[in-house]
Amino acid sequence: MGKVSTVFGNKLVQIRTDLGISQEELAFKCNMHSAHMGQLERGEKSPTLETLQKIADGLCITVSDLLNFDSALPANKLDSKTNKIIALTQNRTDAEKAKIYNMIKILINNHSE
Repeated sequence: MGKVSTVFGNKLVQIRTDLGISQEELAFKCNMHSAHMGQLERGEKSPTLETLQKIADGLCITVSDLLNFDSALPANKLDSKTNKIIALTQNRTDAEKAKIYNMIKILINNHSE
C-alpha cells in the first residue's frame, strides 16, 4: 500500500478535488493553515486525531470515509458549488449565517419569478 501518510495525502487530494474545492478553501473550512494542509496532502506529515476530525468535518464526511483507502468517496456527498457555499459560511456567526440564508432565499425566489 505504501507509506500511510502518503496514501492518506493522496486520498485527501482525491476527495478535495472531487468536491471541487481548493487546498486553501479546505484549510479555511478546517481552521488550519494552508501550508499544513499541503504537508498533509504531500504525505510529509501525519494528522493527529483532532486534525482528522477537523478535515472530515470540513469535507462534510466521516473520519471513516476519510480513512477508507480502498474506495472512493460515496456518491451521495455534496457537489462542488454547495461545498463552496459551505466553505464561505462555515466560520461565520449564527447571525451572519441567518443573513446569508435569507439572502439566498431572496435570490432563489427572485430567480424563479
